[in-house]
Amino acid sequence: MRIAVCDDMPSEVEKISAALSAYIKAHPELCFDIDEYGTAMDILNAVEKGIGYDIALLDICMPGILGTDVAGEMLSQSPDMGVIFLTASDEYAVEAFAMNAIHYLLKPFSQEQFDEAMDRAVRKMVDCDFISLSCVDGVYRVRASEIVFIESQNHYLLLNLSCGEVLRMRKKIIQMFEEIKKYPEFIRIGASYIANLSFVRKISVNTLEMYNGAKIPIPRRSSGKVQKAYMDFCRREAMK
Repeated sequence: MRIAVCDDMPSEVEKISAALSAYIKAHPELCFDIDEYGTAMDILNAVEKGIGYDIALLDICMPGILGTDVAGEMLSQSPDMGVIFLTASDEYAVEAFAMNAIHYLLKPFSQEQFDEAMDRAVRKMVDCDFISLSCVDGVYRVRASEIVFIESQNHYLLLNLSCGEVLRMRKKIIQMFEEIKKYPEFIRIGASYIANLSFVRKISVNTLEMYNGAKIPIPRRSSGKVQKAYMDFCRREAMK
């Protein structure tokens, strides 16, 4: 597994690295590659160049950009990534958990607290579910968590993936929803959409705005139901 550590304070990077070393020593069955970054821009530049991570340990209060914004950019490229925020303030806890963060560690943290957060992140990577999709141009095997949203259009389903690829299937949206509704992050919106709540950046009365920039219209009659589903999803993720 590949891990990114980002904190603008060198002393904090050292503490996180020491905690990681202790965790790795206690789990010799796991293999980790670790990259350390001293600024938010450094890690964003690496991600822009195509470097992906399985787990990210991010400070929140960094000069120029918040760690939550960094996480958003990273998750748009690696939706299965486990994010652990480390910060001296609980000010951003709600926002962090709304992003489906694995854990929110307040500094100073104990080794026991750190190990618990890492255990959750590792479990997330091990438990990733794959589904097979019979598409127009072949059969694809993708993680359920890669699907940002699905749109019904002209007798086809357009599956928008986090990597930017769009898969096309000849299937009714009601059939597709029956297949993936076991994943609690998916919600049916109106007659034409299925959305992955993990990728929601903003929700308003009539629109779901996704991290990839897509805007999904919410029918007026469904607005309350969709907003409740999203809040329930955020609460469940916070309690994991």
